[in-house]
Amino acid sequence: MCGTDMEERTISTVAGWGKYRLTIDGVKAYVCPNCGEIVFSAEEVHMLQELGKSLSNLNEKERPDVLNVSEVADLLRVSNQTVYNMIKDGRLKATKVGREWKFMRKDIESILDPDNSTQIAARSSNGEISDHDYEIIKKHISNM
Repeated sequence: MCGTDMEERTISTVAGWGKYRLTIDGVKAYVCPNCGEIVFSAEEVHMLQELGKSLSNLNEKERPDVLNVSEVADLLRVSNQTVYNMIKDGRLKATKVGREWKFMRKDIESILDPDNSTQIAARSSNGEISDHDYEIIKKHISNM
């Protein structure tokens, strides 16, 4: 600790158990504006510990299935760059952990629903889709 007064903030923090990582938003903490050190209140620490404990007690089948960019690209049969573009456009829900993007399998699988995936894939940069493009993509997906 550098001795600078801490500032109370609401932050996101990453918790983990085994090979899984979970980003928790809305955690109250005291952050040093000078050195970046973070201190949690006893109440927040207790909440994080209980959350971690409950997740560690789940068996392997019940734990969240977390994917990286390459795995999502393979699942969607697109390039890694397309995955990054979909994150940027807001078409994919992702969490950044360190330098890597992480995805929940259930979120990606919901995209694979034929009606939903057609709408997501066919959006332009402004979020709009032409009826013509929608019908072309829908026809292509139904032939897969």
